[in-house]
Amino acid sequence: MDNNIWEENVKGLSKSRYVAGLQCPRMLYYIVHNPTELPEPNAFDRYQMEQGTFAGKYAANFFKNAARIPEFPIDFALQKTQEAIRAGKPHIMEAAFTHENVHVKVDVLRRLDNGKFDIIEIKSKTKVEPTHWDDLAIQMYVLQQNGLEINAAYIFHLNKEYRHPDGDLFLLADQTEKVFSKLKEVPQNIKQMTEILARIEPPEQDIGPQCSRPYKCGLRDECWQHIPELSIFNIPRYRGKWDFYRQGIIELDHVPEDFIGTGSQMPFIESYRTKKPKVDKSGLNKFMGLLKEPLYFMDFETIQLAVPKYNGTKPWQQLTVQWSVHKLTGNGEPEHFEFIHTEKSDPREPFIKSLLDMLGDTGSIIVWWVPFESGRLKEIADAFPQYQPQIASVLARIWEPYEASNKYYCDWRFKGSNSLKNVLPVMVPGLSYDPLEIQEGGTAMAEYARMLGLPGGPEKQQIRQNLLEYCKLDTLAMVEIHRALEEFL
Repeated sequence: MDNNIWEENVKGLSKSRYVAGLQCPRMLYYIVHNPTELPEPNAFDRYQMEQGTFAGKYAANFFKNAARIPEFPIDFALQKTQEAIRAGKPHIMEAAFTHENVHVKVDVLRRLDNGKFDIIEIKSKTKVEPTHWDDLAIQMYVLQQNGLEINAAYIFHLNKEYRHPDGDLFLLADQTEKVFSKLKEVPQNIKQMTEILARIEPPEQDIGPQCSRPYKCGLRDECWQHIPELSIFNIPRYRGKWDFYRQGIIELDHVPEDFIGTGSQMPFIESYRTKKPKVDKSGLNKFMGLLKEPLYFMDFETIQLAVPKYNGTKPWQQLTVQWSVHKLTGNGEPEHFEFIHTEKSDPREPFIKSLLDMLGDTGSIIVWWVPFESGRLKEIADAFPQYQPQIASVLARIWEPYEASNKYYCDWRFKGSNSLKNVLPVMVPGLSYDPLEIQEGGTAMAEYARMLGLPGGPEKQQIRQNLLEYCKLDTLAMVEIHRALEEFL
């Protein structure tokens, strides 16, 4: 579990800092010495952290007769941990330990009858990840240095197979073997990180895959200043970009003439070299010719709950809460329809009833990214079988302009991405998200959650209006991109 108060007051290494240091030593230095120079989490990141914190607190309820160690001050937490151990408590929550300026808090320290202990780390993920082994390894090392004999190490994580309210919400996954294999690396890692933190200036670190794996790094803007806005990193799905970088090839102008790409890579390179869109008019004409009027341009917004509360839902499931549709017939002006669920009740059935009533029985339905909208519709069909025939009909009518822009129309100004936010300013320069309060889906989710938490009043109404305007622009953008593509036929 995350513990911000503890982290803010720790002066040396902690388990999260240790994991960060393994990813990038420069990032570790900034976390400890220059935290104010790191960007604040965005609205979506904050929302996910809040959900993760809630899941962690919920998981703590599964451990009975537990002693709960206060977060701060650190010396007091250390003292209370030792008192709980001496008292023989079966579970100690947030047990605090330190060794040579390395400080850890164990989510759950479980005492066994033989006097040994288990370390249990609570995670809001639905599976065990490799970074979790390092997280547990630093804890095991510090506890061993404090004289505790460790029996096993576990991750207590959300169960992706859970369906509310039946089954086990959390699973206890034994990671002892993996953690012991990592344990031998810990002393040397601590030594190196301690030396880094003792420096006056942050260490130099070239960019690499670690800038986004396993987590996105807050130093990207600083470390990537030498990379132009358009570079080899924009070549779509190209796995050899780091090979290019190590050869000193960064700008697209320096990509070898004999470069052979696959899929959308060559059209992107060719478009860049000619500074013109690469258009397959025959394929585009065939694709557009399959559409049947009226055309429905459709977009969904969702919310995710780490701990599900509606029947049949799973952890982190994308729950549909809002839709926008623009209906277009011929050369006429599009009609706009919309829905947003503003109550704390299950949004899925009101969502699908209103959507099905609006879509009718004929006409092609256009969504930007088929797997997302289709996936949500299939989940609703599974949860509400009475709507399955109508949803199946809707699914059969769905088309994807992303496919058209990806296969038949490529423009280097998309910067290698066919996301709506990249395509729109190029194909429809007069239409922009810039004036909106909400400009992307992650913020929309966070703001929706904030709206639900408000009792009412002007602020809640304003958030509702902001959400409607954002989703409306998504579908209007698709209408205008569709019209722009028609001009090439």
